[in-house]
Amino acid sequence: MLAPAERKGGRRHYRPAEVRRAAMIRFWQETGMMSLDDIGAVLAGRDDAHDWHDVVQNRIDAFDAQIERLTAAKAYLRHSLKCPRSNPATDCPSLKKDIDTWLKARRT
Repeated sequence: MLAPAERKGGRRHYRPAEVRRAAMIRFWQETGMMSLDDIGAVLAGRDDAHDWHDVVQNRIDAFDAQIERLTAAKAYLRHSLKCPRSNPATDCPSLKKDIDTWLKARRT
């Protein structure tokens, strides 16, 4: 929570350190780096029960997994654009094979 430095004319005035903290929170939110809970953990620092390093590492791991999924999706879309079949969704042998493999993995 941000504590106002003082009130003047009904307006709150914050110290530079508080403005910077608020800016950091907004930046991390708007860039999609962290949730408010994650931000709170990072701002709280390290104690016996929590370590902000774990929060950051978990976000990195989540980004890596998301990048992997997006890279695969991009490759499929690029393949679809280059596929000589008139309808890659139904006629592409490569996509058909990958879908069959995907379905088989989910049946077991």
